[in-house]
Amino acid sequence: MTGSLVFGIAAIVMLAAMVPAGVVLCRGDLSSAVVAYEFITSVAVMVLALLAQAFMRPSEFELPVLLAALLFGGGLVFVRVIERWL
Repeated sequence: MTGSLVFGIAAIVMLAAMVPAGVVLCRGDLSSAVVAYEFITSVAVMVLALLAQAFMRPSEFELPVLLAALLFGGGLVFVRVIERWL
């Protein structure tokens, strides 16, 4: 197996791991939804980094790094908004 194929397979497996977290995000209580949101955002960042490595495009590593910072802030805003119900 080549290195790019391994990174591509790892990205697909991680995308499949996001499905149960999406169910929890939609159907779980609010505290579980916060945890599921943070999990999904961290997995999305890792998937984008794996895909950038799989396609051998180092210039595309900027997106996961920027997205990690922005989604962390988005998670804090999400928690702040639903704070009254937690």
